[in-house]
Amino acid sequence: MFCCDPGLVSGVGILLWSHEAGIEKYESFEGALYEVGQAAEEFLQQHDPAQSEIVCERFVITPRTGELTSPDWSLKVCGTLEYLVWKQWGLSGVDTIAYQSAGEAKRLVPNPVLKRAGIWHRGGAGHARDALRHGLYRYATAHRVVDVWNTLI
Repeated sequence: MFCCDPGLVSGVGILLWSHEAGIEKYESFEGALYEVGQAAEEFLQQHDPAQSEIVCERFVITPRTGELTSPDWSLKVCGTLEYLVWKQWGLSGVDTIAYQSAGEAKRLVPNPVLKRAGIWHRGGAGHARDALRHGLYRYATAHRVVDVWNTLI
């Protein structure tokens, strides 16, 4: 799963899941649009859409977010990801990306859960952790993969 927290500096996380190991962090970083695009393109080239997906925070420009210095960067990142999914996997429309709100992921997957699950990113401004949080939230809600929570209880 390729996970993204879009912005001027975006967070990226790549999570893997198997029956044997459960959910594991493969990679995480914070970077500019071109770095996110390059990582996404490599992921899409190396993975089959039947067994992989792109998960991204849904960014909506509201009066509050419109006051930010660069709210359009999040939309640029989302558009780039949608284009790459179309280019590499031939998917468009609702099949492209699983979008989630920031609030949903943060409520279910706070920092202590990320740490205990071993899915933690050190450094940066928290964007990579937010990307990983979206991935864990997606696994738990859409795929019903809850092995992380079983070990945390």
